[in-house]
Amino acid sequence: MPRTVIAQISDTHIPGRGEATHAGADPVGNLTAALAHASQRCAGVVITGDCAAKAGTDEEYAAFADVIATATVPVWLAPGNHDDSAKMQRLFNLPSVNGRCDYVVDLPGGRLVVLDSSRLGREDGSLDVAQTEWLDEQLKGRRSLVVMHHPCIRVGGRIFDSIRLDDDSVQRLAEVVKRHEVFAVSAGHAHMSCFAAFAGTQGMIAPSCAYEFGIVNGTFSYQLGEPQYLEHSWSADGSNYLARVVTVEPSLWRAIR
Repeated sequence: MPRTVIAQISDTHIPGRGEATHAGADPVGNLTAALAHASQRCAGVVITGDCAAKAGTDEEYAAFADVIATATVPVWLAPGNHDDSAKMQRLFNLPSVNGRCDYVVDLPGGRLVVLDSSRLGREDGSLDVAQTEWLDEQLKGRRSLVVMHHPCIRVGGRIFDSIRLDDDSVQRLAEVVKRHEVFAVSAGHAHMSCFAAFAGTQGMIAPSCAYEFGIVNGTFSYQLGEPQYLEHSWSADGSNYLARVVTVEPSLWRAIR
């Protein structure tokens, strides 16, 4: 049975032309490679926030637009804490509900629901009551993949858990999700791959294709990212959902003879 395949790329952190990034990181090269790979096998790509490196400037979005233009499949966007949601909606012609970048994409066997968890000037995320009520309506009668920037699951440690989706939002989101058939609730933001049970389904965090975060000897640290994405797929009838991390760097692969 044919499968619907969606790539989730997150935390691309594309700097403006000539602007610096973390030493040794190649966010533009990694995103370009990930998009090229996903374009060969996916129905579309959703980028779950922090598209811009720092503050959602015009220069950052111009550089980001140049990269995503290389994709040959639809690219859907969700804003993150380093983005400017209103500016993204305007520059990339994104749908919205009540000013938030919330919208749906209907696909064979399921529906992609994009939520705007960003709040300008804040690192943590939030969903207001109107957003979760809207989500409740969109999930009725359709198996769905829900994506946003901020995670709904805890990853451990004060630094990471203090900037996730706030507790009230998590509670409202869980109450809605558990009433419907949801493949997963998938986010980014933490720059690490994580999976946990959530409201009768799975909560997920996609890796960053710019750089990964961690605590090393008590110090907040990063390692260079890979051209990678979280792949979501399901059968045409909405069954057999599967998620896996895909790394596309050719130099990492060896033929088995």
